[in-house]
Amino acid sequence: MTTRDYEKKQLQKNIQRIRNEKEMLEAQQQQGSQDLQEQLKEVAEKRINAGSEEAFYESVVEYQQHQQDLMIRYQTTEAQAKRIHALTVMEKTPYFGRIDFKEGIENPETLYLGIASLRDKKEETIIIDWRAPIANLYYEGEIGPAFYATDTDQFEVELLGKRQFKIQDGELVSMADTSEVINDDFLLEILDEASSGQMKNIVSTIQKAQNAIIRDTTNRYLLIEGIAGSGKTSALLQRIAFLMYRNRKWLEDDQILLFSPNHLFSDYIAQVLPSLGESEVPTRTFHDFLQQLLPAYQVQKEVAEEAHFLTGTDDRIQRLKNSLALVHLLPNYIEKITAFGPLFRDLKIKGTTYISKEQIRNWYQETNPNLPLYQRSQLLQTKLLKKIGGLEKDELRKAWVKEEAEELLHQLFEEDPHQESSEENERRLLKKFRQQIVRKKFRSLTIGVKRYRFINRPKQYLHFLSQVSEQKLADFDLDCTTWNEHLANLKSDLRQKELRQEDGLLFFLLTQSLFPVNIQQKARFIFIDEMQDFPPAQVALLRTLYPKAGISLCGDLNQKVFGNETIVQSLDQLFPNEEVARYQLTTSYRSTKEITDFANHFLSQEEQVRTTARNGKKPTIYQANNQKERIRLLLNEIEITRKNHPYWRLAIIGKTSAECQALYDALDEKSQEKIQLITSEEDYMKRPVMIIPAFLAKGLEFDSVFAWDIGYNFSTPQDRLILYTIATRAMHELTVFVPEQKSPFLKNLTTEMADYK
Repeated sequence: MTTRDYEKKQLQKNIQRIRNEKEMLEAQQQQGSQDLQEQLKEVAEKRINAGSEEAFYESVVEYQQHQQDLMIRYQTTEAQAKRIHALTVMEKTPYFGRIDFKEGIENPETLYLGIASLRDKKEETIIIDWRAPIANLYYEGEIGPAFYATDTDQFEVELLGKRQFKIQDGELVSMADTSEVINDDFLLEILDEASSGQMKNIVSTIQKAQNAIIRDTTNRYLLIEGIAGSGKTSALLQRIAFLMYRNRKWLEDDQILLFSPNHLFSDYIAQVLPSLGESEVPTRTFHDFLQQLLPAYQVQKEVAEEAHFLTGTDDRIQRLKNSLALVHLLPNYIEKITAFGPLFRDLKIKGTTYISKEQIRNWYQETNPNLPLYQRSQLLQTKLLKKIGGLEKDELRKAWVKEEAEELLHQLFEEDPHQESSEENERRLLKKFRQQIVRKKFRSLTIGVKRYRFINRPKQYLHFLSQVSEQKLADFDLDCTTWNEHLANLKSDLRQKELRQEDGLLFFLLTQSLFPVNIQQKARFIFIDEMQDFPPAQVALLRTLYPKAGISLCGDLNQKVFGNETIVQSLDQLFPNEEVARYQLTTSYRSTKEITDFANHFLSQEEQVRTTARNGKKPTIYQANNQKERIRLLLNEIEITRKNHPYWRLAIIGKTSAECQALYDALDEKSQEKIQLITSEEDYMKRPVMIIPAFLAKGLEFDSVFAWDIGYNFSTPQDRLILYTIATRAMHELTVFVPEQKSPFLKNLTTEMADYK
């Protein structure tokens, strides 16, 4: 029997083991579901027996036992569902690698690597989870003496061999023995595959540099800088999967925060963790996260996102608020106002003042002056609630309350003739009605105090911003006139309960200093992708909310959108007392050498990208004087590509949304039916051919890219980065369409870099 025949036989055996376990679990799950429905019915029917103290105690204990049983049942059902999902994935691709090793004088052992573990009937491990400590022999170990480490120990072994597999739909496609993590031919074979509408996991092709990021358990704070196509986002997601596995005893899925730049990108990466058998960790944008923190306000997204991308310039006011400058002013501001107190509101009901803001300030100043402001506000809240309680008692004695209560009593007896008409019952009912009437009157006041509405947050925020010094404004090329005009507009927005994203961030940080704020979501790990678009102030907010959380930051500074300061420039301020481990991924695995060489033309020498040895055809440049001819050439190229590569995904990338819309409108009806136009981050990629603007294409990849109308509209330094972004979206083929006046950045391209047609 050849080695390949042996592995084929082992593969079928293991697939059968996977199917057997899956069938068993599905049967258990079905039975468990029936049992659960019966128990739920029992609980619903169960009543606490209050007949005697003994009976009451017994029924309470029995009820609690039912609840505990249900909790265990739910957990078991959830665990079964998760395992069934992992087995379903494994059924098609049980594993991707194998290690042979020897520990001491023991017999050689063989283990296969997959997305989850698998045991045989004797409870012997056949497949190990790629995240298990011993699996690191596959990624890091070299043939000969090697070791793997757990949290508590290190084990010396002799690594005898490593084997790689490409398995599709349960069939062995190829295999190779290697001493590397993954040999070049095998890697290139996988990279040559067509892309899909959603990012794939890279568990079978993890490189050493990526593995170091994924398995770093020493550093709480990671900064991952990678060029386009280097697998930085994939490594970030694999790191999440690794940490979920390593900390599975205490880490809940909802204790992981994963930020992405927009919903389009979130949808693109959504299936990576489920493809590893893990629960999906919902990605969110910072805007959505901030909106949850400020439910009473409408948080507006950062304005003109596409304009920032296209020009590389920014709104100076937005840049100031997104920097750490105002974040660092807040503590001093709070310290200055603590003795006097915040700006208060009168407590009113229908225009009548019941407690004046002057009285509230007096009570505030009676609180312990050694406490921070937010704690003094909490003590003040307790005082105000007691005062409202006193106001309610006073109101109970008023004639109007008695009259309304008697009216309600009269109405009750009319509607319910069987009501007991004794004097004692009438007194009891009147007291109840009077209390209800008074509580209803003061309800808005009580709710307002419980929510700290006696503090005028909008006015306080405007006051804070009005204290920004002329020197600080000058640092951001702002003058007092411009700033005061901005504050007047902001005041109007606050009246409408609207806040721009950068204001919402500072508004919430101020709020936290004014009174205690309960944050429902707890985070132990935070992951930020496309960090080049994530301003430092946003990281500062997350650090304030979750001071003990581990943070991993990931991005490509060559694709920077905004002209503001970056996280990288602010590391010392964001992590003043902590060490941040920095990783750089400088090899591109996405594009062919020819496409990477072409993209490198738009970068400076020191920024240029290294690529894998995967070769393809040179980028093609079509030049046509009129748009009609360029569209004909475009549609012809699309038709040829679709015919030759029916499973490829194609993207026509324009510089602006307006240009993409104009191109789509110029297409005939038949072409419009086949090509999807995407101009919003709320869209989803539904068709294999799409038109998309450059700022939305960031972070995505396509088999073939058609760069649309690269003319004199590409001439600024920022345009170089836009061209780099467009070109590096392509995996296998890149075609460039240019008008009569082509971009000056294309003029120095040699025929070695591109084919001209």
